[in-house]
Amino acid sequence: MEVSIIGGGITGLTTALSLHKVGIESTIYEQAQTLNEIGAGVWLQPNAVQVLQWLGIEKEIIESGCVLNKMEITYPDLTPIKKIKNSIVADQYGNQTIAIHRGKLQSILYEKFSQIGNIELGMPYSSHTTEGNKINIQFGNNEHASTDLLLGADGIKSKVRHAMGLPSEYKYTNQICCRGIADFELPEQFKNEGKEVWGNKLRFGFSQLSSRTVYFFVVINKEICPDELTLDSIAILFKDFHPLVHELLKATKDLHTTELADLKRLETWHSSNSCLLGDAAHATTPNMGQGACQGIEDAYYLSNILKNNIDDPTNAFARFEETRRKKVDYVVNNSWRFGKMAHNPTGQALLRGIMKLTPEKVMNKQMNQLYEIQKF
Repeated sequence: MEVSIIGGGITGLTTALSLHKVGIESTIYEQAQTLNEIGAGVWLQPNAVQVLQWLGIEKEIIESGCVLNKMEITYPDLTPIKKIKNSIVADQYGNQTIAIHRGKLQSILYEKFSQIGNIELGMPYSSHTTEGNKINIQFGNNEHASTDLLLGADGIKSKVRHAMGLPSEYKYTNQICCRGIADFELPEQFKNEGKEVWGNKLRFGFSQLSSRTVYFFVVINKEICPDELTLDSIAILFKDFHPLVHELLKATKDLHTTELADLKRLETWHSSNSCLLGDAAHATTPNMGQGACQGIEDAYYLSNILKNNIDDPTNAFARFEETRRKKVDYVVNNSWRFGKMAHNPTGQALLRGIMKLTPEKVMNKQMNQLYEIQKF
């Protein structure tokens, strides 16, 4: 059984490692000539960490990142609105949220897979056709490959999705997100915790990555965005925020800016012997910190379901989609809703009320809905 994965990002690499774990070998085709440590940070929540633990790489992830013992939503002066102690989650799942540089995570996954499998760099996917039980893949450099199964892990703007005849309808939030890495040592009281600071039509989140690096993100409504988003113009927008916000901006060189969007719900993720995973199937806004986590979960479920249905991959893909739909829809819909509510005064007031009045038992149930994964 030949399995080809399009995309050497977090989802593609985790899928290849997961398939290897269950005895299925695969080849990754990645358009980039080299995999450099680019990007900003990512928060790996317990559902994703359980998968990395299953793959045997949790320890290396922790050593390369920062365990977050607490998550906090605050007012602009860092006065808490809601505190969530991750130790409660750790008691149940054996792990907590880990903050890590996205490029470092990809590097760890790449290093692990390159020791056991084949990854072809400089192979930009173009299209594919099906002949009988075989798929013929065409690449932009005039190379070709033949495979039995094709897995599309090539992101929100997936070319595999397009070749499968599935729509690419994006839902834009009218919000801009900037991410950065600050060369800065956080004061002791802010280490090992993640914070999200709420203002009027804007948010600022941050956490430690290592002793002298801090990941932060900024989300701004387009209506108040300056024509040119720079560190200086962002500082003006956040002029009333805690001085720590401005210290982080001053300690930053580069910004990664994107317009936030998700993908309109697809009727299906698979077709015959092709299947989509991660953002290619169900891209979400980052408001619940679950984008990469859901791709990692996809890798875990697909590999285990395929292992048990190796002679009928079409059925395996259908079962995979059926198993994953409920949680993915929950994440995508609630992330969109949260992002909208957190950016207007009425929505913020409602969220504050909900967070203050929701019993801990109900909060734990909601966390279980996110963090629990099936054992195979």
